Amino acid sequence: MIKRALGLFWVIIILYFIFVHPAIIYYSTVNYSDLADRSGLTAIFYLILSITLWTGIFLLALYMTYKYSFQAQRNISYISRHGKKVSADIIESKTLGPISGKFERKSVIMEFDNLRGTTVWHQMEINDSKPAQKRFETGKTICLWVDETFRKHPYIVLDGIQTRINYGLYILWLLFAVLVTTYFLYAYAFENHGYGWRFLEIGHPLIVSPFVIYGIILLIWLVFFKLIGRGGGITVSKDNLILKLTGLKTMAKIVKTEQTGTYINENPQFRFTIEYTDSSGKIHQVTLTRIVPLIELHTIQRKEREIFYLPEDPENIAFAEDINSVA
Repeated sequence: MIKRALGLFWVIIILYFIFVHPAIIYYSTVNYSDLADRSGLTAIFYLILSITLWTGIFLLALYMTYKYSFQAQRNISYISRHGKKVSADIIESKTLGPISGKFERKSVIMEFDNLRGTTVWHQMEINDSKPAQKRFETGKTICLWVDETFRKHPYIVLDGIQTRINYGLYILWLLFAVLVTTYFLYAYAFENHGYGWRFLEIGHPLIVSPFVIYGIILLIWLVFFKLIGRGGGITVSKDNLILKLTGLKTMAKIVKTEQTGTYINENPQFRFTIEYTDSSGKIHQVTLTRIVPLIELHTIQRKEREIFYLPEDPENIAFAEDINSVA
């Protein structure tokens, strides 16, 4: 409940800064007295700019909706038919709460041998349609399908999984498109004052709002997929999932540890110089950056740590505890 309320709070805050705040600033300072002196060509440029920005947002939103509905359904079906079957033991199961109907949302942590025979842990959230059967309790064994080519997201699925399309997302997309189109018509009807689109300027919400959306998308991409993703210790990328499912595990020597000066949520980033011997006996020295939570600062003093590495790409490594946390 708290997590859902916090998520709703941030959605409201983001929507405010996208739509409400630019409108408050613009309509409290706008002056239409100079419309006759404004350039018609400049107005056309701003109109084309606004339409282009919003079209890009509509297409991106439609693509993401398609990707996580029809495309995801096809990918899951493909993995279930052509993937590698893996047996996994559930070592921890937690009920997150009921969802629609008799379904229950569960978070399970399972242990299995990856595609190279290395034991790994993997966390997965499951919608249990038959909770009375207790199929996902601690100690149970379940089967997974893994896409060995790693071309079909989500790359690893539960055996017997059933999917359905959430058409509500398409309704939301259509509603969003209708609302923005309506605002274009409203703005033209009440702001043109007989001068066409000359009321458009760089500070108008029809231009500012899409720029804010692109800015938020860029910020999310930089923080979660660049700063936190590969070097932050919270691994979420496809590369790290490949490392988990095809990597080998070994003990590595920590040659050097130093702070980089970067902080994420007040947690410092460290640069580790690591030396390890691969399965063929070759020694490698690799640099790895990682955000270390304050409660884990004592761990940086370790002289040895377990790592995962890819035999075909020995520079691609990660600490074992981080790899096992990849969901």
